[in-house]
Amino acid sequence: MKNLIFSLTLLAFVSSGHAQDYGPYDLGTMGGSVTYDVTTPDGRLLLSANSTGGGTGGRNYAYSVPLNGSTITAGPGYEYVAFSGLTDTRQVASYFWWVSLSEDGSWGYYDELKVYVRFAGPPPPANRAPTIAWNSAPGSVAHGAGYTISAHGHDDDGNLTQVNIWKNGLPFAFAGGGNGTDADSGNPTSDTGPQTVTFTAQAVDAAGATSPVITQTVTIDAPLNVPPTVTLIAPNAQTITAGTTLTITSRATDPDGNITGHNLDIQRPAGDWNWQGGFATGEPFQGGPVGSGADSTRSANFTFTDVGTYQVRSAANDGSGWVQSATVAITVAAPPSVQYSLVTSAGAGGAVSSGGTYNAGTIVTFTATPDGTHDFAGWSGDAAGTGNPASVVLDRNKAVQANFSPKMFALSTSATTGGNVTPGGSYPYGTSVTISASPDSTHRFIGWAGDASGSAPSILLTLTSPLNVQAVFTDKTAQTITFPSLGNQPVGGPALTLSGTASSGLPVTYTVLSGPATVAGNQLQITGPGAVTVQSSQSGDTVYLPAANVTQTINAIAVAILKYRPTGRTLLQDSAAPGTAPFVLEKP
Repeated sequence: MKNLIFSLTLLAFVSSGHAQDYGPYDLGTMGGSVTYDVTTPDGRLLLSANSTGGGTGGRNYAYSVPLNGSTITAGPGYEYVAFSGLTDTRQVASYFWWVSLSEDGSWGYYDELKVYVRFAGPPPPANRAPTIAWNSAPGSVAHGAGYTISAHGHDDDGNLTQVNIWKNGLPFAFAGGGNGTDADSGNPTSDTGPQTVTFTAQAVDAAGATSPVITQTVTIDAPLNVPPTVTLIAPNAQTITAGTTLTITSRATDPDGNITGHNLDIQRPAGDWNWQGGFATGEPFQGGPVGSGADSTRSANFTFTDVGTYQVRSAANDGSGWVQSATVAITVAAPPSVQYSLVTSAGAGGAVSSGGTYNAGTIVTFTATPDGTHDFAGWSGDAAGTGNPASVVLDRNKAVQANFSPKMFALSTSATTGGNVTPGGSYPYGTSVTISASPDSTHRFIGWAGDASGSAPSILLTLTSPLNVQAVFTDKTAQTITFPSLGNQPVGGPALTLSGTASSGLPVTYTVLSGPATVAGNQLQITGPGAVTVQSSQSGDTVYLPAANVTQTINAIAVAILKYRPTGRTLLQDSAAPGTAPFVLEKP
């Protein structure tokens, strides 16, 4: 029989015209028993057996026996063991090998292998391996920046148990299976550059099946280099005498902490620098950081011996090149035979540059600096005038004082057409000034413009800067009076109410210009017969112009009796004499 691969995992083959076939299975040279699970009650096992050759201990396949209703037929390289009606486990055959106990194989014994089949029902569907994909996995990240690595696992069978991520081969984020179908795993992280970080991820299900390993490489950028900042703290630019020793101090800072060199550079009047060799070399003038790579302060004493001008500066290097401070000039003069001092002082309201000791004949310049509320007023002591800066020649010890006065600020006032305003002027800082706006008779004040606001006619201003203020006026509004006629009125009646009105709504006043009447408020009392003329007027206010006066004339009528009173005549006259009609008006 040909050798066949033996496996307990069932492989089923369907052949036309036959029941379900299982196998082929290689029985090898086994003894004992073997059981095969099948999923159909009827079928055939495809079996093969092997031999190991002659000699003592040789095992050679001998024969097979069908059992319990099975049949054995030959096939191409194997035997068919057919069975039917299977409901549980059943032995269907026995296979025998002759085990030789002599070299020629003439004597020995038969070793039996019992073959069973077990009805296991339909096989479960094959387990499918989970899958995995990146949720969040950037390709590059800035130095020190935070980023998140996250992966998503998925299992169509609902058997997901793990979603695992490794960072450079070390555990980074391990998560469970979520709901069995989907789960996420991840963590935030950050790294310094430059470098590359490799993340790998894999999903695992309950059967131990794994997804392919996925890989993401994240490039961490190199940090951006910030050059150092270097400052020469001392000395300041100055003039000294030969042989003077000054302390040179410099501070260098680097936010990256990368300072590799910090030097104090000195150039002699001849033009040579100390870093070129020959003087002031090595510590404490040159070397690495004094303190730390982030903050270095280097200090050294240097004696200026050569007459002329030295240049002093400092420099720092962070590996990307030298950065230099500003250069300070130190002027060195020959020692004078005589020296004098200059003492400077300042009055209230400012400051003055410091004095010092100088060689005889030195011209010393000094500067007065007023504060924000004062002006420089002039020098006193051994200096005079108002020049600033000023200088003196030191031919003896001298003292000068800077004097200051409060700042004067201009107050400018103006007015639009229709009024006037308090004049302006110049006032010391902080002075309070009251200004007032006064309209003429045909205008009214409506408010302030410029550096003042509001509508109060008088305001208080405090001078802390120049001010420009304008009083704004506008025309008063015209108004008219409506005064209805009262017609004729009888003498002796009750007082009449005068009903004149002004369009402005302001009250109207009344005056009897002529005739027998008196007026009190708006009540007119007729005292006798005749024509009465009454005038209505409204004088206006701060908003309205005076109205034009309106007059009305009333005829005051007295009640009278008209009587006929003829003149006397003689009986002999036939008519009255011509003349005035004989009628007379009488009071009742």
